[in-house]
Amino acid sequence: MAPTNYSVYSIPIYFIMNFIPHTYSTLIFADGSAKNWDNANPKSTAVRERFQKRVSAATYTRWERARAAHNNGIENFPLLIAAVILGNMAKLDAGMMNWTFGTFLLFRAIFITVYIEISDRRLSFFRTLVFNISILQCLWIILKAGNVYAG
Repeated sequence: MAPTNYSVYSIPIYFIMNFIPHTYSTLIFADGSAKNWDNANPKSTAVRERFQKRVSAATYTRWERARAAHNNGIENFPLLIAAVILGNMAKLDAGMMNWTFGTFLLFRAIFITVYIEISDRRLSFFRTLVFNISILQCLWIILKAGNVYAG
């Protein structure tokens, strides 16, 4: 019996996963008080400047990294969607699709964690390695699908 293909579920899982750093950055910013958050204009430069003056440099850079982790996830969302769609259209093996997108989600979870946690420039290259491993999962599926389409 062939395994069930769960690859499509990686799309909503990934979308939700990317709101973890967003929520975390919002909590850092609000610092326990709703009055610190300007929901009407959350990306305002003035709001950021007030926040930067109000917190330590370490807290501010941690907030920046959490925002960047969220933004990176959103920027890479189309690649995941394309890989899932193309892999399924090409009828790639369900077991391979499950393993590949499970691996993608695992490495993206590691990526989000190390993006927020690592502030040392030298250690930040580990984040780059994890990022590349995650992205290669999607590119591999796209190439496998391309091989099917090419005949």
